[in-house]
Amino acid sequence: MTEFDPTNTGHDKLLRRGRQSRRHSLEQIEGGGAPRQIFLEAGENIMGRDADAHVHLDSKRASRHHAFLTLRGTDCVFFDNDSHNGIFLNGVKIHSAVLRDGDVIQAADSTFVYYEG
Repeated sequence: MTEFDPTNTGHDKLLRRGRQSRRHSLEQIEGGGAPRQIFLEAGENIMGRDADAHVHLDSKRASRHHAFLTLRGTDCVFFDNDSHNGIFLNGVKIHSAVLRDGDVIQAADSTFVYYEG
């Protein structure tokens, strides 16, 4: 049997611990420039060998604008930009996909691990 607590008004405050927000990122584990961590920006991120690429690929096998990583809400969508050598997600050649935490991306001579925000 539980005891009645007259000091409990039923308006107890719930304590909530805030969840620390992480940014979407790529960890480069192979290829020119590895190891490094790249934080993705909201909107479109270019992956390629061009100087304006947010995710620079240091390889002659990479197209100037090889692929795009687009943040849409909580999702990150990965698109091949009709590159000559393509992109691979977890070892499978793809044209586009929604990335999930821990996915392995291969583009040209570089390999990345994706981390969700």
